[in-house]
Amino acid sequence: MVKYFKNGVLQVETLDLPQDCGEIAVKVSLEEERTDANYYLEFSCPRNVKYISQKLSRIADKEYEIILPRGISEYIGEVYVQLVIMYEENNSLINRSLMAREPLFVIKESILAATALDSTEKRDFFDYAMGVVKEVENKIQLVDNMIDGVPEQIADKVDEKLTEVTNTMSAYESKIDGKIGDMVDNVASNTRALTEHSVQLEGQQEILTEMQTAMPAKVDVQNVVTIYNKEQGKLYAATYINNSYGKRIRKGGGNKDYTTGNGFVSVGTFVSPATGILILTASTYYSGAQVKKIGIASKAYEYKSMCANDVIINYGVSTTMCCDAKAGEGFEIFVEANSANAQNTYFYNYVLFENTN
Repeated sequence: MVKYFKNGVLQVETLDLPQDCGEIAVKVSLEEERTDANYYLEFSCPRNVKYISQKLSRIADKEYEIILPRGISEYIGEVYVQLVIMYEENNSLINRSLMAREPLFVIKESILAATALDSTEKRDFFDYAMGVVKEVENKIQLVDNMIDGVPEQIADKVDEKLTEVTNTMSAYESKIDGKIGDMVDNVASNTRALTEHSVQLEGQQEILTEMQTAMPAKVDVQNVVTIYNKEQGKLYAATYINNSYGKRIRKGGGNKDYTTGNGFVSVGTFVSPATGILILTASTYYSGAQVKKIGIASKAYEYKSMCANDVIINYGVSTTMCCDAKAGEGFEIFVEANSANAQNTYFYNYVLFENTN
């Protein structure tokens, strides 16, 4: 009755059903089936009623079935369907088909006499109707009696709330008057303090003027700039470190998309920009596939670093390697994921203390 194609198209065979027809069995055929997923059907019914089914039951390879409740045929009109694919592990969405262009069901009008009258008591329709009218009249009279007393109740409530508002406003007026008095006293106190500080600032300005005159003769300004670079916001500038310790510090990083493979496989390469001591960090996380472990290896010197988890998790893994490196030397990054042919991203950062000797 329903056919799902891997390009997302959903094809249905339209079935005419009488209104309130009872349970309905729907079979779904898949062009391509996933082993890690569950399948559901979403329905758009007349009167803007939306409905999602229970998980479809697998009856054969690429064949599923669902028994729909009688509520799906409650309203007259057309019922449209859409297939939803979710991960079996955590019920997160994998994909959603296009809504079928044709309706799955066309619900036709039914007489529904069995539900219109209470057949167990075998009552005459007109006697039953007169009883309903009498019951409605009694309820209308009860509502009229309740309405008669509403205006007085509303007036009492309004007077009560107005009294509360008046009392609250009076309390706030008293608090505001007190705050204004405090502010006036604070302004006067601050004015006196500012006058005293102005005198002190004049004395400090004289000291600064004397220091500006004397400092150039006492301090090597160029050396201070080298040690403390205000523009870079660091205590020591890179030129100071390099000149003092004979090393050039390189750093950088980036990221690269990769396709997961079967097992612990190479997903990328980092090339050392110079010779020296290398600190290299690599990390990846679950985007297209869950990751289990990550590692770094140098074929030339067999340095190895690896971070692994016994259980696959939804979070990231990271590893760091510190070793001697030569300019142009390659370091391979390995990753193992729980499924192949998925798209993930790994990130790397490095610091290299270049050997300038």
